[in-house]
Amino acid sequence: MSRISKRLFPWLVAIAVPMVIYANSGANAAVPAPPMKRTGAQVDGGLACTACHATNPVNSGGGRVFISTAAYRPGIRQDVTLTVEDPNALRRGFQITARLKSNESKTAGFFSTSPEVQVRCDDGTVRGRPGPCSGQLEFASHTAAGTRAGTAGTQTYTLSWTPPGRDMGPVVFFFAGNAANNNGANTGDQIYTGSQEIASAGCNLTGTPSINSNGVSDAASFRTALSPNAMMSVFGSTLLPAGTAYSATRLDLVPSSGDPNVGVVPPDLACLAVEVNGKRGVVYFANENQINAQAPIDFSTGNVNVVLIANPGTANEKRSAVRQVMMQSYTPSFYTFPGNSVAALNASDGYKFVADPAQVPGAVPAKPGDVVVFYGTGFGLTNPVYQTGEFSSGPATITGQYSILLGGTTLSNTQDVFYAGLSPDAPGFFQFNVRIPASTPDGNIPVKIQMGSFETQNGITIPVKR
Repeated sequence: MSRISKRLFPWLVAIAVPMVIYANSGANAAVPAPPMKRTGAQVDGGLACTACHATNPVNSGGGRVFISTAAYRPGIRQDVTLTVEDPNALRRGFQITARLKSNESKTAGFFSTSPEVQVRCDDGTVRGRPGPCSGQLEFASHTAAGTRAGTAGTQTYTLSWTPPGRDMGPVVFFFAGNAANNNGANTGDQIYTGSQEIASAGCNLTGTPSINSNGVSDAASFRTALSPNAMMSVFGSTLLPAGTAYSATRLDLVPSSGDPNVGVVPPDLACLAVEVNGKRGVVYFANENQINAQAPIDFSTGNVNVVLIANPGTANEKRSAVRQVMMQSYTPSFYTFPGNSVAALNASDGYKFVADPAQVPGAVPAKPGDVVVFYGTGFGLTNPVYQTGEFSSGPATITGQYSILLGGTTLSNTQDVFYAGLSPDAPGFFQFNVRIPASTPDGNIPVKIQMGSFETQNGITIPVKR
């Protein structure tokens, strides 16, 4: 898993490459994507592809569109096969969306792109934007290659769908298929629609998870120590099935016990949970050999027990053997870009990445006088205190004493540091808004934050150039 994403936290926005499409079928980048909300779902207005392909009424031909898939296991990717059946078709199109039965206006899970499948997000425009959709309604549809132009008869597509990370009850798929005649126009085609409901199979991971020796660390520097509310990583085996990964989205948030109108990250995700000293953390990423989580608030010092749990709270709950890790007051750690450059954005230059552009495309160096934003974890509690899994809703400043050193020079916390505290992007995620002093020379300048006897990892730099 990458340490950094486009918005510096992996579940919010991932970097995606939009598929190239033609007219409503795809051939060149100059022509827009197919309109969204054309599956026939009443919750979206009941529109189907006949809005453009208007020759024949919907479902009036001699074919059909249908899907096949199994009951879902929370967070475990599965195949959905979609078939457009019509003996006269010479080209095809499709669109599909997944919704919660309990609230069909809410998207359920997410689809993956492929050479034949693109994903668009409902951003309020007719054709949307490329995925990933981070909680917005999403629609998977064909690409140019996916139309299979000139191929006769029935065609089946295999779509990769990742269901919600928790048991959300039944899911309903709404879908449409275009059995086109390949005449280069929107005339003479047959449009079919359908829907199908699937149930949740619940949590049924079969293996007992295990934790590697020295497999517990902070999630930024990967040093083997934890601190309250900091991001942590656990490396092991027999976690999720091979080839499966799940990152939490805003759809996975649950109501806060203190305020039901506030969403928090749940303690379990994809049927996995982690305990530190008997207290639950909150899981935000899992794959077959790694879990990333936020450690609970715990003021113990010294060695504490860490346990992974599969199928938590079920009759089939499975617990790993205990691993011990050092718990301390702080584990200050920077997230980094490739080349050991501190993960940073340039607030003085359009919030571009601050890094070597050869390592991070589109990045820029900082200039003396620029205000940049560093990102990290493990800097202790804040004022106000946010509980494990809670997003900060306003300034939440570090309560511990800290010093920021740039090239060996200690920055002034009153003149050069404008904010040091939680980022609103995610629980346990810290940001430091600092000004690069005018005297800073060009080059890869070492950067470090100290909190008493604890400090960020060695060898981290920021590129500076006038």
